[in-house]
Amino acid sequence: MYAPLLYRYARSRGLSREDAEEIRSQCLVVVTRKIASFEYDREKGGFKNWLYRIAHGKVVDLLRKRRENIADTNAIQALVDSAPSPDEYWQRHWKNEHLKYCVEQARASISKKNYEAFCMLLFEDASVEEVCDRLEMNPNQVYKAKSRVLQRVREIMSELDPDLAN
Repeated sequence: MYAPLLYRYARSRGLSREDAEEIRSQCLVVVTRKIASFEYDREKGGFKNWLYRIAHGKVVDLLRKRRENIADTNAIQALVDSAPSPDEYWQRHWKNEHLKYCVEQARASISKKNYEAFCMLLFEDASVEEVCDRLEMNPNQVYKAKSRVLQRVREIMSELDPDLAN
């Protein structure tokens, strides 16, 4: 679940695909090696902040090694200023990855028809009428299907990360 997040974070910092893959691999090695000693501390932000510190540190290390190749720091600073900060990027993609995971997990406990209706509404931008026609449902069933899936996603999200469920 976290490999795509780590990769996209590295890419958002301006790294090449190869470098982003290397950062992702290095982070996963660190997590594998240190997860047994990880202790949850809500004050410090828990696993999310721990993983972010690892990823951020690996990116900074790589960029420091390349610092001598930077020709114009003012031009680079201007690019950074117009883009979302690493913290904003991390938060947005942390939520997105968890949401995708929770939607996929909800699939197992929701009827196929309800899940299809939900996906058509949210991912295909289908109207309620289109969903009714394609899945032979009435509007009330479509709204209930959407509600059931959202409720299950919220439950899974709350179990996974209570801060994201709010």
